Amino acid sequence: MLSGILVFAAALFVMAASCYLLFITSDPLEKVGGRLGHLLHLPEDVIASTFQALATSGPEITMAILAATAFVAGEQWAGLQLAEKASSGALNMVFSAMSNLLGIGCLGILYMLWKKTMQPEEILDIEPSGKICLLFYVAASGCLSLFLTNDLWSGREIGILTELEAWVLAAIGISFVLAQFFIPNLVKRTKRKNASALPAASSGPEGEVPLPQNVREWMKDFTKNAFIYAALVFALIVFVRACMDATFDMATIGIVSVGGVLIMFTSYVSSFPEFMLTYRYAKAVKKAALMGMLFGSNVIDLAFAGFRAIWLHEPMEIYTTGRMPQLLPVYIWVLPVLAILSLIGLWRGKIKAKYAYPLMVFYIIYTVSGFVLL
Repeated sequence: MLSGILVFAAALFVMAASCYLLFITSDPLEKVGGRLGHLLHLPEDVIASTFQALATSGPEITMAILAATAFVAGEQWAGLQLAEKASSGALNMVFSAMSNLLGIGCLGILYMLWKKTMQPEEILDIEPSGKICLLFYVAASGCLSLFLTNDLWSGREIGILTELEAWVLAAIGISFVLAQFFIPNLVKRTKRKNASALPAASSGPEGEVPLPQNVREWMKDFTKNAFIYAALVFALIVFVRACMDATFDMATIGIVSVGGVLIMFTSYVSSFPEFMLTYRYAKAVKKAALMGMLFGSNVIDLAFAGFRAIWLHEPMEIYTTGRMPQLLPVYIWVLPVLAILSLIGLWRGKIKAKYAYPLMVFYIIYTVSGFVLL
């Protein structure tokens, strides 16, 4: 018993240290990702939903890779069954996406309400890139929920995610990134042309280094920043890997179920980069960028939910190990339902900032009950 408590305490220390390192990494990652986006003439909200979202999705992608390649994870996974390792990648995506959609998103809005940079009756606006994010988010979360619960609704204890279904999710993610790069940028360019405004290459956000005026300097600038971006994302993955090992140390000593670890610890750790950037965007009152980063990160996360099935060319088994696993389909379907409601509400301009209060309460109940029951 004492050894288990010591392992648990050590794991919490590792998680805290890793999260601090992730916090330090977030500032240069935001700046470098923003620079790459400006070099490509992308609007700020598109930068947030592509480069920044790709970076913050690093932990979830890492989790999916660990679930697919047991040899990468090391001895920490030795006490877990193969099916549990398989399901961890998919379930982590679901609960991490919920943390992004409600927990972190609402927290960012509440922070701006607290700082009075947003009014309670203010309508949440959405950019064209945000609408694209939501459309793909509904598609990705709806497909994943249908795939995961198709067998569970029929009374089986284990759901199956096939390789074909995994490729469908991956195709949604790839299509999303391509759409984000081209469609919103085209809309912005058309508006600027109609308004006879200056081209995007001639200016950037306040304090930014001017964009290069020739191809050679552009290539040099882009290559340098791309290398730094890749190094920072790699560092982020290393830190998250340490957190993942710590969370599964908790599971293997039997203090909580694997389902509980996935919901309470792993999903929080993998959502920590989104939390860091949300804080920075909320502090700078960049509302469109905040929503674009969160929605975009979720689509990319869900696109990797079936990575194990693709990697090993075999179906993934999906189940949890708590006291009431029969509730798992209900918890999974909450995600696409909220995505659809968000799409309708934001598109029609019906969601006000004050709605963050009840949504945060719902999120707390959802997470705590999931930790206890699943």
